[in-house]
Amino acid sequence: MAERRMISKAFLMDNRFLSLDNDSKALYVYLLLFADDDGIVKRSMMIDGVLNTGNDNYKALEDAGLIIPYNDQLKVIADWNALQSIRKDIYKQTQFLDVRAELFIKADFSYTKDPDDKNVFSSVDDWVDQGRPKSIPDFKPLIQRFLKERNG
Repeated sequence: MAERRMISKAFLMDNRFLSLDNDSKALYVYLLLFADDDGIVKRSMMIDGVLNTGNDNYKALEDAGLIIPYNDQLKVIADWNALQSIRKDIYKQTQFLDVRAELFIKADFSYTKDPDDKNVFSSVDDWVDQGRPKSIPDFKPLIQRFLKERNG
């Protein structure tokens, strides 16, 4: 897990984030800080205790579309790839490979568990195997072509 994370000012102005109560906002920032390089974070008594947060706060994040619950303990940051850029040479894959195996990546690089979402272009596992290529200038046309062929 990284020791440092950056948080986009643009995200902090996003209506999904701004509509949350302050406890849920703080929880989300903590989840961002403690997530692994694939955006998966394990619920922690330390985080819940320090922030005095509970299930209602996690539910608020889920309802806002900011996290995807895997189970009671593991959460996925839905917009992880838009919020974080991790260089290939320092990327460390998650230890929760069973969670990542159930995720798909959409054209905006957000995660979903729905393989039938019309914007899905790859499983996350396949995308990671390809080197997580979101910085390649001509990757967007490849996504568009894939989606066009898929949704025909």
